Amino acid sequence: MINRIRRTVRSLARRIAPSAYGKLERLGDADFAAMEAVAPLSERVAALEAENADLRQQLWEIRTDARRVNELYDLVIERLRSDNPLRGS
Repeated sequence: MINRIRRTVRSLARRIAPSAYGKLERLGDADFAAMEAVAPLSERVAALEAENADLRQQLWEIRTDARRVNELYDLVIERLRSDNPLRGS
């Protein structure tokens, strides 16, 4: 029933305003094409967000390691200063 009404309305629209109806059909096709283009983009955005999260994790680990290396370096330097046999007592 609804499909029959839609066909009737489309038929009337084609007869009453053919150029306007043609533009609406092209617009509908363009909207469909745009929706098809958005799907791969949303997948790409999700992949990039996952990659970004992974890179943030790696950066945090590198910063943690750098902080540990810095602490060990300071400890070694302090130990060398305090236990240096060449230092005069």
